[in-house]
Amino acid sequence: MRTLKTFILGGLAACFGASAAAQQKDCDGSAVTVGNQSVTAIEDGGAAIRAKMNINIDGSGRAYAKTNAEAGALIHLCNAGEVFLPDGSSYQGSKDNATCTGRFMDDFKRIGDAGWKDPTMGAIRWFGILGRDSVRIGERTIRGVGPVERAGSSGFYISPTSLFDPAFAEDDQRRYTDPLVVPGGVMRNTEALKTLGVKLGTFGVAIDTRRADAQPVPFIVNDYGPRIGEGTVALARLVAGKPIKPDIGRSERFVGVVDTDSIAWVFFGGDVMAPPFDGDRVRAEAKAAFEAWGGAERLKACVATTATSQ
Repeated sequence: MRTLKTFILGGLAACFGASAAAQQKDCDGSAVTVGNQSVTAIEDGGAAIRAKMNINIDGSGRAYAKTNAEAGALIHLCNAGEVFLPDGSSYQGSKDNATCTGRFMDDFKRIGDAGWKDPTMGAIRWFGILGRDSVRIGERTIRGVGPVERAGSSGFYISPTSLFDPAFAEDDQRRYTDPLVVPGGVMRNTEALKTLGVKLGTFGVAIDTRRADAQPVPFIVNDYGPRIGEGTVALARLVAGKPIKPDIGRSERFVGVVDTDSIAWVFFGGDVMAPPFDGDRVRAEAKAAFEAWGGAERLKACVATTATSQ
């Protein structure tokens, strides 16, 4: 019976060719806890982990709209905000489907009709949408409560990413990395990862360990999130062996989702990329960073050690 390690090594050998792994460094290191995830702190810098592939659409001007699917938005508004009620309670808009399409949208309309800043109506803290201004509810100040619409867009909102190009204004969608064309990965905003050199604008690589024909996909760290294991639409498609498609529709938005810890993620750490962050430039610099890190041969050894440590 083939072991998981044998399967992965065999598949990657078919993908990468003859091995020179003995001459390459792998991903040996010590375990570090980041949130509720165990990450390998690689001895010469960076981090490695086996995790899922969830989709992050933030950064797209087509992500969120007032009327959701009716307007052609790629993702529901409930995924972009947390509601704070006048009684001091709060809830995530995406808690479940009933909350998303029912309670959240009712509160969205009521709070919006009141101008977003009336504490007697409650407030929404936007994180997937650019929000401005603040409101005081009880002893808590809620910031980013007024959603900013994209000029001339018929109800679409500006969707920001943590990595941005300061050459563009805050309310210009071009300021942010476009998830439909830029292969990007999410990191947690923690000192543990930053100590390892993993920061916004550094690079990494992801590969699907289940597939013998899988290709490594270099990416840029472009956003913060609650867990490692989330990538842009472009990254998920490339890891799944699909081409980048800037004009995807709603039916294609989640192509490449992997619900098991089957994706090997390696974050190199090191130098930060300077803007601009257009797709072609990011892909070229991420590929160069991958080769400088050790390329396919090092990744092969890295995936093997990561697999046996889980």
